[in-house]
Amino acid sequence: MFTTRVARIIAGVAVASAASAVMVAGGPASASPSTATVAVRDLGARPDLACARVKSPTQPQVYVIDPEGYRRWIPNPATYESLFRSWEGIVVSLETNQIAERAPLDDGAFLGKAESQPHVYLVSNGMKRWIINMGVFDKGWFTGARMKTLPDAAMAAIPTGPYWSC
Repeated sequence: MFTTRVARIIAGVAVASAASAVMVAGGPASASPSTATVAVRDLGARPDLACARVKSPTQPQVYVIDPEGYRRWIPNPATYESLFRSWEGIVVSLETNQIAERAPLDDGAFLGKAESQPHVYLVSNGMKRWIINMGVFDKGWFTGARMKTLPDAAMAAIPTGPYWSC
């Protein structure tokens, strides 16, 4: 059923709308974002989608929507799998590429914590962003299975960015 719906969307049978173009993806992708220019309506930032993992049905790239509503490309399966529980629950929408974009997550971005502190951070792009509570951790589909514990001094040395909340 998933393949049939994607085929219809790609063929132009389905209407591109947030309501009609949403489905769930099931597997990894590692291609870099396309540089092709397409005339589409720019949706700008979408803070209402904060913490969602999204992709277009016509492209393999997977993005995470940051708390400010910008999509950030997850550069490869290894980085994805170090951050998220599984490939389930990725929102597939024709409007994905219309969401404003910021710098991709770093190759090797990770979840980390200091040895003596309970706070969990998303570490990427030269900063750590505190995931403010377990509700946000769960909504973001993050995983603790591959979390890194750093010495307190090492974690303190990483600049602090805005909180990761959604």
